[in-house]
Amino acid sequence: MKNSFFYLIILVLSTITFIESCTYDKGELPKPIINASYQATIKPIIQTNCYGQGAQTCHVTPSNEGAVGDFTTYAGLKAKVDNGTIQSRVFNTAGGMPPAYSTGPSALTTDDMEKLKAWVNNGALDN
Repeated sequence: MKNSFFYLIILVLSTITFIESCTYDKGELPKPIINASYQATIKPIIQTNCYGQGAQTCHVTPSNEGAVGDFTTYAGLKAKVDNGTIQSRVFNTAGGMPPAYSTGPSALTTDDMEKLKAWVNNGALDN
C-alpha cells in the first residue's frame, strides 16, 4: 500500500511538471510559421518598397536612380539575396533600405519584414 501511494505521488508530480513545461509566458506568443512565396508575397512587397513612386524610381531598369540592381525580375532580386545585400541593407536597421528620403514607404512594416526574412531563410525560391 505504501508503494502504491508513493507511485501515485510521483505520477501526480510528474504530470504537473509536464503540464507546466507545455505552457508559455503570456508575453511570449509562439511565432507563426510563414511560408512566403515569391509571386504572391514577396514581389508585392518589393514593388511597394523598392520600385519607388512618381518621378523617383529605384531598382527598376533603366533608371535605377543610382540604385544597384533591378528588382523587377526574380533573378535581379535573388542575386542580391545570394550576395548578402538584402540581408545587410534591409534586415539591418542601419542598412538604409528603404531610404528615409524615399517618396514611397521609408520602412518596411514588421509583417513585411518577417515575410521577407522567412522567404530568404527558406532559400529565396522562385515560387
